[in-house]
Amino acid sequence: MIKPASIVTHRRIRGPRHGQAIIEMAIVLTILLTIIFGGVAAIQAIGAHYTVNQAARAAAHQAALRGSTGGMAYDRDYPLATAPGPVADAARTAFSGSVFASPQGATIRARCATNPCRRYSDITVTIQYQAEVWTPVPGLTDIRVNRSATRAAEQDTQE
Repeated sequence: MIKPASIVTHRRIRGPRHGQAIIEMAIVLTILLTIIFGGVAAIQAIGAHYTVNQAARAAAHQAALRGSTGGMAYDRDYPLATAPGPVADAARTAFSGSVFASPQGATIRARCATNPCRRYSDITVTIQYQAEVWTPVPGLTDIRVNRSATRAAEQDTQE
């Protein structure tokens, strides 16, 4: 005898699924947080690179206008936060408007192609920056930036 369709009972195809939603949420949440934290770290890195680049360009421009390394000893590294002279002041000014980098993590070096600097000699300013990443990202602990800018001195040494 054939049973009518309304009387046919449905059997469960699968067993109970306790905990499946928690496991799916854990997997999705891990991926989502990695993407968010990675994005924040990428934004911080891009901002730090931009800031250090602008600081090096501003400092090289100031050195070229002065025709000197601006009170810094020839080819010596200084902590940017305490470096002497107008060249370092120009770099600190570029850092002051940034959310992504601070002068406390930077060093500055200025060198002239000739010692002492002469008109049309190349003056190179190098800024190195290192800072920790704001958000925890596996395999990424710090940001390191090394930028240089070179300009020709526009006059003889003016100390």
